[in-house]
Amino acid sequence: MRLHFAIAVCAACAAPAALAQSDRVAAAAFRNAEKIIKDHRLLTPKAERCSKLVLRDGSNSRIAKIGVYERHDTECGGDPDVEHRLFDLEINLKTGAAKWDNNVPDMEMRPVPKRR
Repeated sequence: MRLHFAIAVCAACAAPAALAQSDRVAAAAFRNAEKIIKDHRLLTPKAERCSKLVLRDGSNSRIAKIGVYERHDTECGGDPDVEHRLFDLEINLKTGAAKWDNNVPDMEMRPVPKRR
């Protein structure tokens, strides 16, 4: 599975040392998110191919906050000016424990369900 990544941080605003650390946090966050999405079958294979991950503000070396969005382009179809949020993940980068909101109206983060 290869999801597309977007980092929602101001790279030009960060000092080089901070940027290097944020890059490491983002890489770890995206690897963990990919694994969780695949292992727990949170998306279909087509949805995996046509999704992108966005690192949210508030992520740090302990907790990664990831937004999962539809990707619209020539391969996936849809309006490229519209990105629907599918769900958010919060991943403890030390333990691997994950929560998601499953795009429910109350937006409450709940443990990711066991694999079906």
